Amino acid sequence: MKLIKSVSGIRGIYKKTLNLDQIAKYGDAFSKIQKNPSLPILVARDSRQSGLEIQNHLIKLLNKIGRDVINCDIVPTPTAQLITDRFNIAGAIVITASHNPQEWNGMKFIDNDGTFLDADKNENLFRIADSTNETNIKYGDTEGESSNFIESIDLHINDILSINFLDVEKIKQKRFKIVLDTINGASCLGFKKLLEELNCEIIHINNTPNGIFPRNPEPKTENIKEISTLVLEHSADLALITDPDGDRLAIVDNKGNVIIEENTLVLCVDEFLSKTKEEQAVVTNLSTTLALEDITKKYGVNVIRSAVGEINVVNQMKSCDALIGGEGNGGVILSESHYGR
Repeated sequence: MKLIKSVSGIRGIYKKTLNLDQIAKYGDAFSKIQKNPSLPILVARDSRQSGLEIQNHLIKLLNKIGRDVINCDIVPTPTAQLITDRFNIAGAIVITASHNPQEWNGMKFIDNDGTFLDADKNENLFRIADSTNETNIKYGDTEGESSNFIESIDLHINDILSINFLDVEKIKQKRFKIVLDTINGASCLGFKKLLEELNCEIIHINNTPNGIFPRNPEPKTENIKEISTLVLEHSADLALITDPDGDRLAIVDNKGNVIIEENTLVLCVDEFLSKTKEEQAVVTNLSTTLALEDITKKYGVNVIRSAVGEINVVNQMKSCDALIGGEGNGGVILSESHYGR
């Protein structure tokens, strides 16, 4: 098996198809394609047990080549995207293998506007990295410095709570009972804090960011059926289930029915259009359920479809001024917040 490379970055089995030499050369290549060398690079990770070693190696490498680093440590990928968008940052690298099993790890590459690298930049990144190894990386005359940004999750939560069409006080009054499964991943802290801010009663399972995944971490129906039982046992209103880096969401309703990832976007678009009465098109990719059209027809709104890949959805959203979009993998993109899930 080879290292997997795609518009989502790189990923492989750590110390088999992914090693520290690759981490260094891809980190160096990313620094080269991101202009403004005086600006820092943000580094974040999910909770995988190999993540700290990779993070330390990457930060040391970036500092040696003269880059300052903002270390967010364990945060969801969308938080890293939001912070990169909000501040003067050259780009970000998130150390994660997304929904892959715990022995995997990888890198997601984020541009200076908080979106993932487009196809051209990805191709350039891979070309530079493949022609490099750790022994021929050129170090800078002056080492960069590293700083921590522990407030990143709080900033993201405040951003969510300020979204215009959400009636936060009405949500608080409901005092929803939520089963929350964060798969011992990057969203353990932030998702719980968000639900606490919304005055929810929380039954939190897999709540320690230790990178030990007690089930297949991809939040598909066959992997989360046991959570339906918990919803019924606790008479909960809802269960919310994330993947390890916190950019995919699955839902279980109050009757224990799994709302498949495909329908996360469908539900959110229905809510958004019903509250805002906006008429701009909704953007999704070519593989997302046709149920989205069934929803948008009610509001006289068109659906525009892009190629698969978050950056492709984002670019299409920008080109047609779409306010909401996403993919059928549990990822929703709301432009008012930022162009990422």
